[in-house]
This record gives sequence, C-alpha cells and structure tokens, in this order.
Amino acid sequence: MKPKTFRKKEILQITEHACDLLEEGKEGEFFDELEVLLSSKIPFGKLKPMGEYLGKRGLEKPDIYFGVLDNFFKKDLDYGYREGIYNTAKMRMSEEEVQKSRVWGWRAGIVGLALNEMSHDHPEEVVAKTREYILLSSHWSSSDTFADKTFNLLFKERFAYIVGVLKSWAVDENDWIRNAAAFAVHAPVERKIINKEQFQELLGVIDLVMEDPAKNVQKKTAWALKVVSKYYPDETYYFLEKWADNDDKNTKWIIKNSLKYLEEERRIELLEKNEN
Repeated sequence: MKPKTFRKKEILQITEHACDLLEEGKEGEFFDELEVLLSSKIPFGKLKPMGEYLGKRGLEKPDIYFGVLDNFFKKDLDYGYREGIYNTAKMRMSEEEVQKSRVWGWRAGIVGLALNEMSHDHPEEVVAKTREYILLSSHWSSSDTFADKTFNLLFKERFAYIVGVLKSWAVDENDWIRNAAAFAVHAPVERKIINKEQFQELLGVIDLVMEDPAKNVQKKTAWALKVVSKYYPDETYYFLEKWADNDDKNTKWIIKNSLKYLEEERRIELLEKNEN
C-alpha cells in the first residue's frame, strides 16, 4: 500500500487532535497520531503547520510542550522513518547516513518551528534547548535546520539578545555550534526580518568565523555570505574586501567560495586580492 498524503487542513486537524490527547496525559497516543503524518508522502516542507501549531499550543502550556518536544527529538531514529525515500546509490550515501540526515533534519525542522513560536515568552530556554539538540545530534542536517528555523522571532523581537547568543556560539569549541552560528546569519536577511543597520551588526557574527579551521563551518560561512550578497551587495562586498588581504588559508577559501552573486568586476577584484 502506498503511503498516504495529506492536505494542510488535514495536517492541522491531526496535529490539533494529537495535542488534545497530549494535554489529557496520553503522550503515547500523541506520538501515534503524529507518526501517521511523518511516515506519509508529505514533503517535509509541508509539515511547517505542524511545527508552528505545536509551538503555539506550547505558549499556553510550556512545561508540557518543552517536555514532549524533548522526547520527540530524542526518540529512536526508526520513529517516523520511511525507507526508500531517496536513491542512496545516486547520493553516494549509506542508508544509515540517509536515515540520519532525513530524521535529524525533519525533527529539527518541526522542533525548531515550535521553539521559534515559544521563543516569544521563553527565549533563554529555547536557546538552551536548541544548543542541546545540536550537540546531541552532531549532524549537519540538524545544525543547519535549527539555525534556519528557530531564531526568526528572536531576530524580530530580541535582536540584540540573539546576536549576542550567535557571537558566543561563533567562538564555541564545538564546530556544529559554530556551524549553526554562521548559517543562522542568512535567515533574517532572506526573510526580510532585519534592516540594513541590523545586517551590518549581524556581520559581526561572520567576523568571528572567517578564520575557522573546520570545513563545515567554512562552507556555511561562504554559503551565508553568498545568500546575503543578493540582498546587501555593497555591504557584503565591503565586508569581504576588509578580509581579502588576510593570509589565513581558511579565510581565503571562504572568500573564494562566497562571490557567486556579486558583480563580475567586484568578483575579479576580490579574487585578485585574495590570491596575492
């Protein structure tokens, strides 16, 4: 039998019913309800209403929802997993690696969206939980996804606070935490949450990872710079120009791989400076 698919209205109805069961003390039935969605044909991007709804219910009963999100993220990797969704031979990844990527990714997406909603009233707990889950999974899919989904409301409502958090993460001893700090910079820019002055302040996070020795952090830094250059080309160019004379090999790699969307003349100029 082929896995079923669901429309947005049905996703919300199932999630609402699951939450009703949870608040009645029936956590096992809550997870059974959600697994119907997780093991279906729904593309993960369409599970956004689930995560947002869980977070909105969590604002009313935070103890219950922080607890169940914790249990949800930490469940056995077989929970909600459907084999055969990707061609692992084509991807040159083992089935085990595909499972980790898929499961950690969609769990981080759902939990991250819920935590984003709950950050309105509980910013410190959201940041602490996000850090805990990134360290627990130690995987690019969760680090990237939490960075993309979890802090958008904080950028809007508590900008100085979240920039301070990301600056501390950018110098963390763990490279997946630094990875998240670098990757998070693109999200409020791409979603047009912040203004030019705030963007220039946010570049201070990138300053702290421009010499990072970890390749995953370098890749996410370069990727973030590419993305933000589409929205703030002048500011990104001047930022890269400032770093272009740096002799650090890690800095040179980041700059070389962050120029795609800049004007050709500026790309050539920065490449020449970077290679000298």
